Amino acid sequence: MGKNIKRVLVHIPKDFLDEFDKEIAGLYASRNEAIRAGMIMVIEAEKRRCPEK
Repeated sequence: MGKNIKRVLVHIPKDFLDEFDKEIAGLYASRNEAIRAGMIMVIEAEKRRCPEK
């Protein structure tokens, strides 16, 4: 692996995770891909909100 990859463990209420899975169904190849996409969205939104960071 050429990338520096970290593993993250997150505790999420089952109902929330069930709803998340319903919302991403058919949009992403996996839950991991959807979570990464969401993290990218947050970073991009923060860069637009606070460009001096």
